[in-house]
Amino acid sequence: MKLIVIIVPLMIINCIKCESDKCFHQDDHPFPFFASKTAYSYVSAKQNYTQPNCKPLQLWLLSRHGTRHPRSATIDEISNLNEYKNNLTNNSSLCKEDFEAIKTWIFNLTEKDGDKLNNQGVNDLSSLGSRLQSLYQDIFDQPYNPITYSVLSSNKERSRDSAFYFLKSAFNVNVTDIPLINSDDIKLNISKFEIINDNEELKKFRRSVHIQNVIVRVSNILGFNRNLALNTIKSMYDSCRFERSVDLNSHPAWCAVFSQEDLEVLEYDEDLKYYYTNGYGNSNNERLGCPIVKDLMNNFRNKSQAKPGPKGVFYFGHSSNVFSAIVRLGFARDTTHLLSSNFNDMRDRKWKSSYLNPFASNLMAVLYECHGEKKVTFFVNEVPMIVEKYGCTLCPWTSIENMFDPIVSSPSCTFDENNSSASRACTTTNILFLACLIQFFYYS
Repeated sequence: MKLIVIIVPLMIINCIKCESDKCFHQDDHPFPFFASKTAYSYVSAKQNYTQPNCKPLQLWLLSRHGTRHPRSATIDEISNLNEYKNNLTNNSSLCKEDFEAIKTWIFNLTEKDGDKLNNQGVNDLSSLGSRLQSLYQDIFDQPYNPITYSVLSSNKERSRDSAFYFLKSAFNVNVTDIPLINSDDIKLNISKFEIINDNEELKKFRRSVHIQNVIVRVSNILGFNRNLALNTIKSMYDSCRFERSVDLNSHPAWCAVFSQEDLEVLEYDEDLKYYYTNGYGNSNNERLGCPIVKDLMNNFRNKSQAKPGPKGVFYFGHSSNVFSAIVRLGFARDTTHLLSSNFNDMRDRKWKSSYLNPFASNLMAVLYECHGEKKVTFFVNEVPMIVEKYGCTLCPWTSIENMFDPIVSSPSCTFDENNSSASRACTTTNILFLACLIQFFYYS
């Protein structure tokens, strides 16, 4: 028994020593998946996909804005980490390099930088425009004009700027009068129809052993004699992932406090949020994608019938727009719902916002003519998607038309401006006034 008493403490000490010897700054391939704040290049296609025996007739693109700075409120929260940086002592089990990185960490963003497209965001959309122009020369074979190329952007600055740099790269032109959505638009301006529910699964997950273990591990590695609040740990996570998204080869200081297990748990936390806010966890979310998918179908139908219409259709919006289209098209649907209780069972889930909706995420569809037959391929972040009903990536247009026409034409896919969720909520009680403002004006 004495032998056991001696050995167990030694094992614990050695384990702690082992953990402290793991230096984040010496990791050549740190974990890259940070939900909707993932860098585009980590998850986008690693090769160009073309159809050599087909001619593209029309390209339809829905893109999220490029990499941006944190929101003003998040900038304030990250700035507050200076308190924890200053209180860091030798009680920490961080290795020397990671310890010094936090002690010398400097955060230069201020509130005025909030939400703005940054240099990486400019590169995201410029690179996308350049790649598509090179791959689909039959589409981008004319000078830019609003008849041949239909463009529409959210009125948020980061989306307008994303559209500007995409068009500049694809057409070598500065388009300063980017067409913007108006209040009646239901293709991109979907927030007025969202139904905001309490995310009970997310709340339960944040009380689970998985999140509690993250709190304990991060608090311990920093050497604090108390557990940190989850909000503080989320601020460290935000600092880590925003800095990583701007500099893809960087080792941000606050990333060092997380193990890969911690980051996978926090990624699932984000996935639960989006699954019930924008995904299959709320049946209304499929309906929200109806107008944009209907637009896609109408454009392809007209082009397949040789009717007048643009060669390229380009929309620039937000994560909620991309999610709504993905959900309406039925991609990344798991057979089991994401729950607070099945994190381990869902590690290989299809619904991973890191892959579906990183910065500059996009859903693209291309209508081809292949030996006299019209065919369609869908892409998410330039990766061809399998249409599971038919098991194809290059699918007959008639099959796609027959599959989605009944959906987008059904009564459940119609929208009444006077019966929007925001209108109903705003006329119910003044207590919901702030929530209404958020519904109308808040985008991811």
